[in-house]
Amino acid sequence: MQGIRTALRKLPPSTVIKVLRKAFAMPAPAARLILNDITKPRSSHKPWIRKVTHPEWSGCWIGEAVSMLDDEQLADRVEQADVVIFNVHVYDLILTTMYMDTYIGWIQHLIKTYNIKAMIMSVDYRLAPEYRYPSPVEDVVHAYEHLMLGLNVDPHKVITTGDSAGAALILEMLFITHDPSMFEIVTDDMDEEGGGGDGGPMISELPRPAGTVLVSPLVTDETTSQSWHDNIKYDYISQYTAKVIKRDYFEPVKQDPDASPGSSQMNGSHSSQDSNQVLGIAKLQTGFQAFLPTHVLMYVGNLEVLRDDAVAFAQKAKDDGVRWTTVAEDCVHDWFCVREVVKDKAVLERADKIFVDFVYRALGEHRHHQSMLDLTLRRASEGLHTVNEEHGEDEEDDDDDDDDEFHEVMTVEDMGATLEGIRLSTSDKQSKSSTASSLLYV
Repeated sequence: MQGIRTALRKLPPSTVIKVLRKAFAMPAPAARLILNDITKPRSSHKPWIRKVTHPEWSGCWIGEAVSMLDDEQLADRVEQADVVIFNVHVYDLILTTMYMDTYIGWIQHLIKTYNIKAMIMSVDYRLAPEYRYPSPVEDVVHAYEHLMLGLNVDPHKVITTGDSAGAALILEMLFITHDPSMFEIVTDDMDEEGGGGDGGPMISELPRPAGTVLVSPLVTDETTSQSWHDNIKYDYISQYTAKVIKRDYFEPVKQDPDASPGSSQMNGSHSSQDSNQVLGIAKLQTGFQAFLPTHVLMYVGNLEVLRDDAVAFAQKAKDDGVRWTTVAEDCVHDWFCVREVVKDKAVLERADKIFVDFVYRALGEHRHHQSMLDLTLRRASEGLHTVNEEHGEDEEDDDDDDDDEFHEVMTVEDMGATLEGIRLSTSDKQSKSSTASSLLYV
């Protein structure tokens, strides 16, 4: 297999796309067997990986030379990190060569550009088809709960990231943990009458992270948008792939006829009902500010089938007041993480710059607000007036200037982008050259 792995890294993007198209059309166990074997981490990646099996979560920590750290040293590294990236990868595949190159790049760019020390908490979840939705969501929720409450990591230094189905899990996790009273998690030790607890939510309300990065997010199980028609010939995600994913990853679950819109029952038991609780978050029309962090960054491909649904979801969030940045390039699904499908490496350089700028700004805004709060509390404790004596009421205007500065860092003009590149697909075919790079606050 080593020869196959070496050859795969040398394949042109068009061939990699064909390989992925065949692999993702297979049932989940077969796809895992092939992809995990031929793209497992190289020896140069291993020092960056520290595997974890914990009662609350499993996966690995990713950071420079973390493989040699003991538990105490690892805890110190997490505590000392400037940012902890809580990451959920696609389709419960183990860390592959494709992903490790991306993750290491994130860490190196952050330290080089802004001297930000990063650790990545990469979460594994139970595998399909043995465990179907919502089991993966439960695993991600408990991992995030452990990060917040078990490790006591400051939420203002957490960035959540996910690609494809991993992005869907991030969105579901954020939605669930902002108001756990809306959900019921049924576990194996609960009896048929719902015993085993006091009737309350089995998870805690958890704080929002500083920001969220979504890469080619899967936001609906529908396959009827125009981009599914326009981009099926380019992408490695096909209608058959979607059918396989729905068959292997989701199953009918019992719907509560009295449940309010937007609510969900996280029921891990098998059911034979006809209705599907699949990505119910896509049905939301408002309320995005309640569960999303202040800053959201999304990468999407102009040539991927999920494009229109992702952009439509982003537009709803923007209309609801979420500060949402969308980056679009003429690439297929998951191009920002699976870099072997990108021919023009300048695309990745631009995308990496946006990523590190986004992380820096998201962390910096929270640090600024916390510093202002600390200053206010200190002055109040000293019996001093809390308005800046030198600038008076202009201090509030300075906050607004900082807010505007975040928007000015990544503008359409700076990136040489075109607004037309991010519009929803139409029946008229767009030329590839017209959308070489697109960036828009949507």
